[in-house]
Parts: sequence; C-alpha cells; structure tokens
Amino acid sequence: MITLRTRRLLKKHSTPLVVGILALVLFVDPVAAQAQPPSGFEDIMSNLYDVVLLVLKYAGLVALSLGAIVWFTARRNSDRAENGMKLLIGGGAMIVFYFGVTIFVSVLEWIATPSP
Repeated sequence: MITLRTRRLLKKHSTPLVVGILALVLFVDPVAAQAQPPSGFEDIMSNLYDVVLLVLKYAGLVALSLGAIVWFTARRNSDRAENGMKLLIGGGAMIVFYFGVTIFVSVLEWIATPSP
C-alpha cells in the first residue's frame, strides 16, 4: 500500500526517475553482460556475479565512510546523526553481506567440484 507522501513524491519526481532509468539502461546495457558465443550464459552469470560483488564492496565502503563522517560531525543535530548512523549501519551490513555472498559461493563451488 503506497502512502500519500510516497505517492506525492513519485508524482513530483516521476520524469527524472524515468529519464535516469532509461539513461542507465542505455549506457550500461551494451557492456553489462558481454560474452563470447561458446559459453555465453556462464560468462554472463560470471560477469553479473563480479558486478554484484563490486557494487556490494564499494557501495558498502562508501556508505560506511560517509555514514561515519556524517555521524561524527553531526554535533547537536539529531536528524543528521540519525542519518549518519543509518548510513553507517547500512554500509556495514553491505560489507558483511559481501563477505557472506563470497563465502556462500565458495562453499557451493567446493561442494560442486568433484574430488579426484
């Protein structure tokens, strides 16, 4: 159920959102999943996995550092401190999820690899 505030924000910013999504699709689509013909699907999945890991790692580090900066420089502004704390926790969660995904995929690869 969409609240009134969210609906108002979507109406107000619908054009920039659509333009941003279309620009993202146009700029990223040609290079996001390039693969060679013999094993195209596996290469696409490998590229997708690498992109997800890079986004989790670097977006998590950026959110973690920005959250720490905003939180520690908030002084007496409680809204700013709250936003900084949320950024800090979100960035930390993304980094933990990055390591979790890496460990999970490594365990699955270890299980799937036949022993000699």
